[in-house]
Amino acid sequence: MRKRSESASAADGGDAGIAGLEKELADWLRRQCANYGTLHPEQHHLLARIGITAETARAAQPPTPPAEPDPLDTAFAHARTYADRYGHIAAPAGTVLDGFRLGKWLAWQRRRAHQGRLSPARAKALAMIDPWWNPAWPLQWQRDYHRLRTAATGADGVPPTNLPRSLYRWIRVQQETWEHLHPGQQGLLTALGITPHTPVGERPALATRPYPVSPGLAHARTYAARHGHLTSDKHTRQDGFPLGTWLGQQRRNARAGTLSATTSAALASLDPWWNPPWPYTWHRTWQQYRTAINGSTPLPDALHHWIAQQRARWHTLHPHQQHLLTHSADSTDHSTRSGTP
Repeated sequence: MRKRSESASAADGGDAGIAGLEKELADWLRRQCANYGTLHPEQHHLLARIGITAETARAAQPPTPPAEPDPLDTAFAHARTYADRYGHIAAPAGTVLDGFRLGKWLAWQRRRAHQGRLSPARAKALAMIDPWWNPAWPLQWQRDYHRLRTAATGADGVPPTNLPRSLYRWIRVQQETWEHLHPGQQGLLTALGITPHTPVGERPALATRPYPVSPGLAHARTYAARHGHLTSDKHTRQDGFPLGTWLGQQRRNARAGTLSATTSAALASLDPWWNPPWPYTWHRTWQQYRTAINGSTPLPDALHHWIAQQRARWHTLHPHQQHLLTHSADSTDHSTRSGTP
C-alpha cells in the first residue's frame, strides 16, 4: 500500500511524486508517462486506477525545449542578405556576415558541388539567389567581373567608362583571350558592353627600353621539352631554378594585365594552355589523367572518381575542357580504360 499511495502522489504532484519512489518503479512510471499517447486504452485504464491520467502524464514529462533554428535556413538567409547587398554571392572565403561565416559555408557548397555531392535541391536554391554562384571558371574571375560591374557607369551595350586603371587592364586581358573564355564569361562581359573589339580606355604606350630576357624562359623551354607541357607543381625546380614559383608569378601577372606580350607569346608557344582560363588544379589533374591513360598502368581510383565527376558536370565545362577530355588518349584503344566521355 505504501507504493500505491506514492503512485497516487505522483498523479497529484507530477514528477515530484515519482521522484520519491524506488528507482526501478519511478523509471517505469516515467516511461509510461512519456509514451502515454502510444499506449493501449486498457493500459490507460489500468494507469488511471493508480492515479496516472493523460493530464498527470503530461505534467510528469519534461518541458519541450524550444526548437533550434535550422542551420541551413540560417545559411540561406545570410546568402540572400549578401546577394541583396552586393548583387551576387561570389563572397571571399573569409567573409563573415552578422557573425555567420558565409564565405566558408559557400566555399564548402562549391566544393561539394565539384565533388558531385551537393543535393540538386540545394544547388537549385543557391542558383535562384545567384545563377553564377558556382561558375565553371575561377571564382576570382567572377569577383573581378563583379568589381567591374559595380564600378562601370555604362551598361546595356554601352562600354563602361571612368574605371580604375587596374580594371582597364583586366578588360584588355579578357579581350586578348576572348576565344579562350567560357561562353558564360563572354555573355557576362557582352552584357556590360565589352566585346573583343570594344575600345576601352587608353592603350599603354609600347615600351622602348629593352629588358633582359627572364632566365625562367630558358628553364621553361627545358621543362616543356621533357614533359610536353608547363603544368608544373608550384614546388617544381628545374636545374635548381624555382620554375613552379616563377610560372605561378607569370600567371598572376597575366591575370593582372602586367605580363609582357613577349613573355606571354613565348610561354604560349611552349604550351598553349600554360595559363588556362579554368582552375589550375583542374588542368594539373587533367595532365595526370592524360599521362595515366596513355601509359601502361591501371588508372588510379582517384582519377576514376575525377573523370566520373567530369561526366556528371559535363555541361558546365568550358568547351576547350571538353575537347581536352575527349582527345586525352593518343589512340582509341584507350577509350574503355580511360572512361573518356
